[in-house]
Amino acid sequence: MSGQIETLRNVLQDFYLEFIENPYLCYTEHGQHALFYTMLYNAIPPEQRYVEWQGKRICVIQKEYPTAGNLGKPQRQHWDISVIKNPPECRVSNARFPYDMLSLAAVVEFGLNEGLEHLADDIERISHRDANVERGFVVHLYRLSKAGAKFSNRDWSPNSKQIVTKEKITQLISEKKVEIYYGMTDSTGKHPLGVWLIKQDKIEPLA
Repeated sequence: MSGQIETLRNVLQDFYLEFIENPYLCYTEHGQHALFYTMLYNAIPPEQRYVEWQGKRICVIQKEYPTAGNLGKPQRQHWDISVIKNPPECRVSNARFPYDMLSLAAVVEFGLNEGLEHLADDIERISHRDANVERGFVVHLYRLSKAGAKFSNRDWSPNSKQIVTKEKITQLISEKKVEIYYGMTDSTGKHPLGVWLIKQDKIEPLA
């Protein structure tokens, strides 16, 4: 697993540095998913991108892979980006669809201009005891521009009350396996530009 996680962290670094430099490459959060997937796929050596599972060739990176269970919700959810453990293994014996229940080395959840509820839900699901995830990452990004003269209608105002502070995020993390990458771009200059790594008890500037 260590090699998969190291590669993922390196791609995360390239991703958030690109976001700080060019926050409008992707219009929506879903665009961010696609961009990150492509970057991660290209970073994995070709001979490690695919594995065999029950006679079928599968990609180790999956988009919208289902959660291992309901994780306290009415029904199963989906992870934004998942990395399947290599070699693959099913976490549930006698599962009806074992391909849908493979153990995950890592997941990455994204949020672009999202408030506390979205972020808290990402952290809660990754931290759940039945999540079947060895390492969870949350990429929480803010793209702000001047109220009344926004570059995009999807931008938030720098005065928005929905912006979650870095200090508030540390209070949400209860598991060491969760890492938050908090990225801030603000064309007005009210909020400092940068990226911070937030863990259970630490806020570390990265860029």
